Amino acid sequence: MVTADNLNLDVLELIFLHLSGNDLSSVALVSRSFFVGVIPRLYRKIMFRLNHAKRYPKLMSPFNVILIRPSLATHVRHIEIRTIPALKFQHHPTFLLECTRALALCNNLQSFRCTVNAIPPFLASLQGKERLQEFRIHANLTTSQSEQLAKIGNLTNLCLDLGSWNVLDVLPRWTPKFANTLTSLCLFTANQLNETVLDKVLQQLPKLKALHIIGCGQVDHIAVLRLVSHTPLLESLSLSTTESSSPLCQPPPSLQHLKHLALDARYSMMSSPAPQVLSSILSHIQSSAPALLSLVMRLPEIKITVGDEFIEQLVELHGHTLQTLAFINCGVSMDCIMKISNSCLHMERLELPIPVKEITSFARALSQASNLQILIDTNIHSTHGNGLNVYLVQDNVRHLMAHSAQLRKIVSGKRCWKNTSSTSIDLSLERLPAYSSGTYWFMPRDMTDFGMN
Repeated sequence: MVTADNLNLDVLELIFLHLSGNDLSSVALVSRSFFVGVIPRLYRKIMFRLNHAKRYPKLMSPFNVILIRPSLATHVRHIEIRTIPALKFQHHPTFLLECTRALALCNNLQSFRCTVNAIPPFLASLQGKERLQEFRIHANLTTSQSEQLAKIGNLTNLCLDLGSWNVLDVLPRWTPKFANTLTSLCLFTANQLNETVLDKVLQQLPKLKALHIIGCGQVDHIAVLRLVSHTPLLESLSLSTTESSSPLCQPPPSLQHLKHLALDARYSMMSSPAPQVLSSILSHIQSSAPALLSLVMRLPEIKITVGDEFIEQLVELHGHTLQTLAFINCGVSMDCIMKISNSCLHMERLELPIPVKEITSFARALSQASNLQILIDTNIHSTHGNGLNVYLVQDNVRHLMAHSAQLRKIVSGKRCWKNTSSTSIDLSLERLPAYSSGTYWFMPRDMTDFGMN
């Protein structure tokens, strides 16, 4: 007789693929066979967040568990460290020792992410990880530390946050180590990055498919659009725009494979030239006739509204292909929302500030979006005089779903409303985690990702 306890181990592992978080820990306590079956899944990804740091050292870290049972290290594929416990206003030395020693044992590691300014102790343990492909770090390093970092090779995905000049200086000499493997490069808030360095880097990365240069003060949209001529296979591009009126390079770069475009508009005045600059970028890349599937844009203030002319140009050029649209920190007029709904027939995901006080008009404007499945409110819900935040409530959600036949998920704040019925409106409410997804706001969206960072 077949019971859950004597199922084949391979079958158990397939079942446990559908579980995560605390469910995995609970399953491990059921029986010895369940424990053996769940261990590979339980230790496949190790994530250390603020809630873990608050309970350290009373709660043993997963890194210490690996040191106690080194055989567990073989299952570790992904490590993500978002915070480090403090001891007397500095990083807890015991925790760092546990991390570095455990990391040295994880020879099957495929991705490493540490967004805390604490990379130097990890550099030695990261050497020799032949399967390491994805790498994101807070890259504030010295010259010697940067040289040690540059020994890591064969990466496919590299993200450097707040990179110091030492790291940027070594980047052109580091790039050849993964010139044939790297497909995604992200340089975020690297204020010392200049066009000369980026030019040297991109010349060595002709196979690059994703390039994200955001918040790098010396490299604006004009420089990026000039340098992407080195990377004709790009499918995803993110760049920061400025108020510069300088003409864009001619001829335009060849970007016929481009699917995702993210625009980080940085302006210093309310009456900004945002529409003209953003429109010029759309016109500039149009010579390649890219079939954009996704566009994300962020303006510096919610008070700035996306220009009607820009929306008209966007839907005229890409309305027939766009599946995802996201507007962050910017208003969208009701007429523009209606134009988007009427023109973007394949749109499945829409992110924008939801006008709660005009919910009836908003629902009517969305009613023509026949394929819309996910709606995300990007409002920063500031207080309105009475000290209370304004979020969507159940009646608002029902009203929106009643007007949009395919709408299945609506996210507002940390609330995710789901309609589980295809013939009526049967709502369920899910509380999203208090912590962020850890994904950059400008990256291409996943239909299962509701975070906005």
